[in-house]
Amino acid sequence: MKRLYVVSVVLWVVLLAGCAPDFSSNDQEEVIDETLPEDVDQETAIIPNYSVSEAEYQVLLPYRLSQSRGVTTNQVSNRLDITALEDDLRRHSTTVFDPESYFFQEGQKIDYNELLSWLERESDSTEQGLNPSVDIDDDTSTDDKIEMERENPKYLSHILEQNYLIRTDDNSVQLAGISLGIAMKSNYRFQTEVGGPFYYEDIGQNEMLAEAADITEEVVSRLRAKDGLAEIPIMVGIYREAPRDGLVPGSFVAKTTIQGGSENVDSWESIDESYVLFPSSEAQDIDPNLSSTVDEFKSEIASYFPNYVGVIGEGFYQDGEIRRLILDIPIEFYGQAEVTGFTQYVYGLIMDSFQPHFDIEVNIKSNDRQESLIVRESGNEEPFVHIYQR
Repeated sequence: MKRLYVVSVVLWVVLLAGCAPDFSSNDQEEVIDETLPEDVDQETAIIPNYSVSEAEYQVLLPYRLSQSRGVTTNQVSNRLDITALEDDLRRHSTTVFDPESYFFQEGQKIDYNELLSWLERESDSTEQGLNPSVDIDDDTSTDDKIEMERENPKYLSHILEQNYLIRTDDNSVQLAGISLGIAMKSNYRFQTEVGGPFYYEDIGQNEMLAEAADITEEVVSRLRAKDGLAEIPIMVGIYREAPRDGLVPGSFVAKTTIQGGSENVDSWESIDESYVLFPSSEAQDIDPNLSSTVDEFKSEIASYFPNYVGVIGEGFYQDGEIRRLILDIPIEFYGQAEVTGFTQYVYGLIMDSFQPHFDIEVNIKSNDRQESLIVRESGNEEPFVHIYQR
């Protein structure tokens, strides 16, 4: 066990050293950034010398923040959905915009106030609103308000824009693709008056998809009307949010690509992905074998470490198969030797208990502090380990 642990730590350090950028290098490539508005002076952008991985996009420097920055945190109720929406939209974009050819940039074409108006209900004062209108006034009774809200929920939470740039022959970068994440509610929470009680309405997936399809067509039409976007391919993913109090994020359920010059969605491709909480009845139903393994893993730890308080996990599934499992282990430690010993023990359990056909990550924590990290990528026999010094 000890030999394996030492080798893994050495490999981890070597990999980090091999990926570290050389800040003293002067051979970074510069290109002309042609994505800036016409009223902004021409600027150069820098292509970094290094990429995190072949599956990740390179990002030009200086980094440009989204024109609608801040809207996501105010509109998406479950914090876990924010990360999943951004990361998984970028992952799905790789099937349309190859990371070997495209650079990533946060969305620049939908600005803050414009996006907020799109997320409102359609009304005389907010004609741009993409959520359905309701005819409520001061004389409407509470019961009628509740019925109207239930029949016309605010389906749309957010529209996340990501831009993809390509390098041209004249040493410049231009916008060559847009991805949109259309975030839709699975449960609608509303009030009939400020300070009043909250009411809840579940939204079925088929109903949600029908609304999302209409919203997508309108959003694409609006983008096509903007200068320079008529011929830009647009990839759209429909994201179904988790419940407000969900312990795992929601997921993308459908996607499509609208080719340059078109406003029409020809067809939707279904996406079979989900995040599953471990332990839970859902995990037991979806993957009884892995669920049992996680339960045994918990029991093994509990039998040797009395101050252990539990394990909570998140499994990511594609097409019914586990792709990634993240386990968080909170435990109270009283010294560095205890951290090392516990990490070594968990390392052995990972080797003995979990098959190597999916990614696994174990975060060992105490008092909101990360103590150690164990990571094994799919196909690898041995994990990498890092122990944080106190």
